[in-house]
Amino acid sequence: MSSATLPPPAPSAALLDDPEELSKYLKTKIRTIPDFPRPGADFWDVSTLLLDYEAFQVTIDAFAKRYKDERITHVVSVESRGFMFGAPVALALKCAFVPVRRARKLPGHIIGIDYTSGYYHGRYEVHDDAIPRGSRVIIIDDLVATGNTLLVTCQLMKQLGAEVVECGCVVSSVSRVRVRDALPACNDLVVLVAQLGCDTDPLPSTRAQ
Repeated sequence: MSSATLPPPAPSAALLDDPEELSKYLKTKIRTIPDFPRPGADFWDVSTLLLDYEAFQVTIDAFAKRYKDERITHVVSVESRGFMFGAPVALALKCAFVPVRRARKLPGHIIGIDYTSGYYHGRYEVHDDAIPRGSRVIIIDDLVATGNTLLVTCQLMKQLGAEVVECGCVVSSVSRVRVRDALPACNDLVVLVAQLGCDTDPLPSTRAQ
């Protein structure tokens, strides 16, 4: 096989021990769409990361490694892109997966919160029996922008009596300071990829005790 036809090298497992290199690697797998969903906005499109199964696996492995010793009982994700990352993280951790959905999407008894985010106005809901009181949960999402979606999800978890260990996102487009100001109900936020010039740290964060 000639060098011209050799496949690109697989990502090294060492990436999981080097947050800066992990962030650089994953950033090459995510494209930015200008003027979406509105003029002047830039959208970080994680669908290109999903097209690369090795990059997708590294993403899941990074979260799984971080939380494997945290006694996580439930992974919680918000409709809909969060499901693509939260569900496989739950499988990797061998724990339950809980979907938070928009209004009137879940049957049975639910609790919900009305809110406004940058891209969505409405209500998020979760089954009221999905998470027993005292459970240790993480919230996994694809992107944090305003922090409002994570805030609402943290508030839902508080209503259920669950402990939010941490929020984990693949990409952050805003600074850690702004997001932490929006997330008083959460212990901390960790991201794998931070926007260029943004002061949000990659994976290792100083978790509140």
